[in-house]
Amino acid sequence: MEKELDNFIIDAFKEIGSIGMGNATTSLSKLIEKRVQLNLSDARLFEPSAIIDMIPESITMTGIMVPIHGDLNGLVMLMFEFGNAVYLSNMLLQGFEHNDNPNLYESALLETGNIIAGSYLNSLSSFLSMKILHSVPDISIGYIKDILDRGTAKMGNKTSKILNIETMFMVYSSEKDVGAGTIYGDMFLLLDEESLDKMQSSICNMLE
Repeated sequence: MEKELDNFIIDAFKEIGSIGMGNATTSLSKLIEKRVQLNLSDARLFEPSAIIDMIPESITMTGIMVPIHGDLNGLVMLMFEFGNAVYLSNMLLQGFEHNDNPNLYESALLETGNIIAGSYLNSLSSFLSMKILHSVPDISIGYIKDILDRGTAKMGNKTSKILNIETMFMVYSSEKDVGAGTIYGDMFLLLDEESLDKMQSSICNMLE
């Protein structure tokens, strides 16, 4: 039963993610005034150590961390390879005078985190009939283990399993273009044990 339940939960997260990504696509398109396509390609439940093994230590990552509270407590973490994060922030800052100011690049990425995490959490809140709020995001750059350690530290190291939601961005420079570039990213949902149990109970109730 546990394995079946886990599969159902993952399918539920994919459905929630599809709705959330659709809302985020609209918001991002308006923000950068370009056509954007966001695809949710997979959703899996991992042990934290497995996520660290997924990404080589040689790769510098950018993590946008969005704390969540209310009926669920934890953290949404958006993770991009550093080059993809720079590309995305450049897209967001086109048309603005920024003189390579790193603070503006960070602000652009934090706004992206607000949009994507907010859209996903709104979908999650509606699906589970729970009150889920999010706080001011933070950004961290470095190796995946260091970023994940900072994220779990924000939660008091209370996370057990982590939901990985793999996403793909396509940003078009004009309506006629096939695509100006593709940006790959991952969204991780870190919850404490009590919140994970609440979420499982809520989904179980839908099966009855």
